[in-house]
Amino acid sequence: MKNVVFTGVECDDRRIADELQAMGYFDEQGKESKSAFSEMVEAVGNFVTWMRWKGEVGVYGCRVAADHARYMEAKVSA
Repeated sequence: MKNVVFTGVECDDRRIADELQAMGYFDEQGKESKSAFSEMVEAVGNFVTWMRWKGEVGVYGCRVAADHARYMEAKVSA
Protein backbone atom coordinates (compact mmCIF):
# COMPACT_ATOMS: atom_id res chain seq x y z
CA MET A 1 0.00 0.00 0.00
CA LYS A 2 1.18 3.51 -0.72
CA ASN A 3 2.24 5.81 2.11
CA VAL A 4 -0.33 8.53 1.67
CA VAL A 5 -0.27 11.63 3.83
CA PHE A 6 -3.71 12.80 4.93
CA THR A 7 -3.10 14.76 8.14
CA GLY A 8 0.67 14.75 8.59
CA VAL A 9 0.34 12.78 11.84
CA GLU A 10 1.78 9.34 11.23
CA CYS A 11 -0.61 7.30 13.40
CA ASP A 12 -3.67 9.13 12.05
CA ASP A 13 -2.48 8.64 8.47
CA ARG A 14 -2.09 4.88 9.10
CA ARG A 15 -5.55 4.69 10.68
CA ILE A 16 -7.17 6.57 7.79
CA ALA A 17 -5.29 4.45 5.25
CA ASP A 18 -6.39 1.26 7.04
CA GLU A 19 -10.02 2.38 7.00
CA LEU A 20 -9.83 3.28 3.32
CA GLN A 21 -8.20 -0.08 2.57
CA ALA A 22 -11.03 -1.85 4.42
CA MET A 23 -13.56 0.05 2.30
CA GLY A 24 -11.73 -0.98 -0.89
CA TYR A 25 -10.39 2.47 -1.80
CA PHE A 26 -7.00 1.17 -2.95
CA ASP A 27 -8.38 -1.77 -4.92
CA GLU A 28 -7.72 -1.34 -8.61
CA GLN A 29 -10.73 -2.08 -10.75
CA GLY A 30 -10.11 -4.24 -13.78
CA LYS A 31 -10.73 -2.18 -16.87
CA GLU A 32 -13.00 -3.99 -19.27
CA SER A 33 -11.44 -3.77 -22.67
CA LYS A 34 -13.23 -4.00 -25.97
CA SER A 35 -12.36 -6.76 -28.34
CA ALA A 36 -10.40 -5.92 -31.46
CA PHE A 37 -13.39 -6.88 -33.59
CA SER A 38 -15.78 -4.53 -31.78
CA GLU A 39 -13.25 -1.68 -32.02
CA MET A 40 -12.91 -2.35 -35.76
CA VAL A 41 -16.69 -2.38 -36.29
CA GLU A 42 -17.03 0.89 -34.35
CA ALA A 43 -14.21 2.47 -36.38
CA VAL A 44 -15.84 1.42 -39.66
CA GLY A 45 -19.18 2.83 -38.48
CA ASN A 46 -17.56 6.13 -37.54
CA PHE A 47 -15.78 6.25 -40.91
CA VAL A 48 -19.01 5.62 -42.81
CA THR A 49 -20.78 8.35 -40.84
CA TRP A 50 -17.91 10.74 -41.53
CA MET A 51 -17.99 9.92 -45.27
CA ARG A 52 -21.77 10.47 -45.41
CA TRP A 53 -21.49 13.83 -43.64
CA LYS A 54 -18.57 14.87 -45.84
CA GLY A 55 -20.55 13.96 -48.96
CA GLU A 56 -23.61 15.87 -47.80
CA VAL A 57 -21.58 19.01 -47.04
CA GLY A 58 -19.64 18.69 -50.30
CA VAL A 59 -22.76 18.37 -52.44
CA TYR A 60 -25.30 20.53 -50.62
CA GLY A 61 -23.08 22.86 -48.58
CA CYS A 62 -24.63 21.61 -45.33
CA ARG A 63 -25.70 18.39 -43.69
CA VAL A 64 -28.95 17.20 -45.22
CA ALA A 65 -31.65 16.81 -42.59
CA ALA A 66 -29.24 17.78 -39.81
CA ASP A 67 -32.14 18.84 -37.59
CA HIS A 68 -33.82 15.46 -37.99
CA ALA A 69 -30.49 13.66 -37.41
CA ARG A 70 -29.91 15.61 -34.17
CA TYR A 71 -33.46 14.75 -33.07
CA MET A 72 -32.94 11.06 -33.75
CA GLU A 73 -29.50 11.05 -32.04
CA ALA A 74 -31.01 12.74 -28.98
CA LYS A 75 -33.90 10.27 -28.99
CA VAL A 76 -31.56 7.29 -29.10
CA SER A 77 -29.17 8.55 -26.41
CA ALA A 78 -31.98 9.59 -24.02
